[in-house]
Amino acid sequence: MLIQNCVLVDPSVNSSVETKQDVRIDNGMIVDIGTAIPTHDSETVFDADGLLLMPGLIDLHTHLRDFGQGAKEDIATGTQAAAAGGYTTVVAMANTVPPIDNAMVYQHLQQMIADKAVIRVLSVANVTKGMAGKEVTEMAMLSELGAVAFSDDGLPVTNLAVMRRALEQARALGTLVISHPEDRDLSGAGVMNESATSTALGLAGVTTASEAVCVAREIEIARITGAHLHFAHISTIASIRLIERAKADGLSITADTTPHHLTLTDSDVGDFNTSFKMNPPLRSQADQDALTLALKNGTLDAIATDHAPHTHAEKGAGFNAAPCGVTGLETALPLCLERLSGKGSQTQMSRVEVLRKFTSGPAKILGLPEPSLAHGRSADVFLFDPAEKWTYSPRNGHSKSHNSPFNGRTLTGRVLLTLCQGRIAYQHEPAMGRWISIEGLALK
Repeated sequence: MLIQNCVLVDPSVNSSVETKQDVRIDNGMIVDIGTAIPTHDSETVFDADGLLLMPGLIDLHTHLRDFGQGAKEDIATGTQAAAAGGYTTVVAMANTVPPIDNAMVYQHLQQMIADKAVIRVLSVANVTKGMAGKEVTEMAMLSELGAVAFSDDGLPVTNLAVMRRALEQARALGTLVISHPEDRDLSGAGVMNESATSTALGLAGVTTASEAVCVAREIEIARITGAHLHFAHISTIASIRLIERAKADGLSITADTTPHHLTLTDSDVGDFNTSFKMNPPLRSQADQDALTLALKNGTLDAIATDHAPHTHAEKGAGFNAAPCGVTGLETALPLCLERLSGKGSQTQMSRVEVLRKFTSGPAKILGLPEPSLAHGRSADVFLFDPAEKWTYSPRNGHSKSHNSPFNGRTLTGRVLLTLCQGRIAYQHEPAMGRWISIEGLALK
């Protein structure tokens, strides 16, 4: 395969300069980069003039469901949705039914991934057995089987002695714990951010302290253990300040935020649409502005989708009863490019700086090689049209579930082709006229 005339956007290069090149892919690898590369006989050629070639994105936080929740999502549909968003690697969270808390379930999951996934899936295992927060799982065995991290995401580990034991084991194993920072007593029956909007709507609110107090106490456990602790879906100013201080103290603390917290606020919860109900809830404009600044200055290391599919029946139960969670794999990159690198952004980041939050940042957190377009690297790449305007409809997407707060939103920028290890994981059919068939070679 030869991709011609593409603009390379490479986060591994310490420059924001974007150059137009040809890229040849063979046997799953990038084997040649240059200008006006001659075509080979029987080589499929793609005219990528006006398109960007980027390394595949890494999502630190994806709920692929399956097992007993296959009606919401399964590994096939979830990874197809990810590929349509430019992702070539996703990290599957462990709060499945049953949970990923023992070797037998973990190995079963790996077979399902091998059978169904169209991109690379890395698996998280649970911190505690049954996600009950009482007894630490066999972390050494699960780590040896391939678990890349440990988390009871969806539930905080409230017993700090248990968290300490988990972090001590994680440090010994050279792995990390991913925290769901929430004090459930403080969250109470809240269903959205505690604010003037929640009062006006008559909905119970969740104080920002629910997140921040959990971040504060878990930082102190990380301090005494020296372990790597990662905070998922950070949403508040107070949490950012705590993380900033912990990093200044030299602690091994990392954190991410989500596209929906970067692009929506609690004021968007205006018509009781349950697609706007998530945990943590949408926060204030001030919180959102602080998140964008924290991404710019490095306090927040990554952007993760927290893709959380639910059935139409579940989300149709009314705002108080509906489960928290939104889908987001197919919309994440264009939303964040517009919010963070658009002309109106107060803390404007370059396109490559934004890309690093989807690639280099997650890779560093997980201890993976930094995604790159360099010669000799695996062809985990995608082509992106930065100019295409399109209207997102979940019903035309790839996820089984349609609980997206961005339904009907006009986006700028679209993934046209995603390759994982050189194999086509996704192709946007209207763009396929760019393929040139050499000696009649058809695109499969």
